[in-house]
Amino acid sequence: MNMLAPVNAKVEVEIVFDFVCAWCYIGIEQLVSALAQRDDVDCSLRWRPFLLNPSLPGVGVSFVDYLRSRHGSDERAARICSLIAVQAHEAGLDIRFERIARVRPTIDAHRLLVWAGARGDCLNLARAIFAAYFRDGADIADHLTLADLAAAQGFDREIALQFLAGQTLTGTVIADHVAAQKSGINGVPSVVIGGLGLTGVHDARVFDKIFDAACPQRNMDQKTGDAFSHTLFEWSGGA
Repeated sequence: MNMLAPVNAKVEVEIVFDFVCAWCYIGIEQLVSALAQRDDVDCSLRWRPFLLNPSLPGVGVSFVDYLRSRHGSDERAARICSLIAVQAHEAGLDIRFERIARVRPTIDAHRLLVWAGARGDCLNLARAIFAAYFRDGADIADHLTLADLAAAQGFDREIALQFLAGQTLTGTVIADHVAAQKSGINGVPSVVIGGLGLTGVHDARVFDKIFDAACPQRNMDQKTGDAFSHTLFEWSGGA
């Protein structure tokens, strides 16, 4: 063992997001790309739900109506979707808005991710849920769909189904959503890296600067509680 080898910085990364946020899908992929280039940082990811549509009925609304209500007109919605599709392509993602029929509540998808995170690494499950929705147009409020996605990432499908049938962790998801709002977060994606916050979609170079700023904290024994404690950088992106 090389006792002189540098010790990697241990950094907690909090990701505040919602599964029906295309910017979140892109932003998280950019973060993953940045992490892949940093062999000097050991990151633990903490997923923080932010419910963009907390009052949405269970049946949801049509995607076309959702876009119209969110962006004011079909024309503006089309322009924004085109912009998102271009940025997604640049990030190596395939977004097919035409395949999305409805927007439904995401609380069960968030619950599943928390459940999976207690049993192993859930990054790939999060990415799979995003891809199922934005690439395939899947119904990510459907329990069978979610259980299939979990099984594809190595989790037990039947146990996942049993979990989804109940209400376990609903309170946890809602509490995290409320905590994010109280912390001042009003848009996603937001990422908190070692106490430094960043909102919106950014490329790997921006994340590099944040990791560089967080690295001096290496080898320090820090306590991290449930409260969000960070400084948000200037907004650059959108929900």
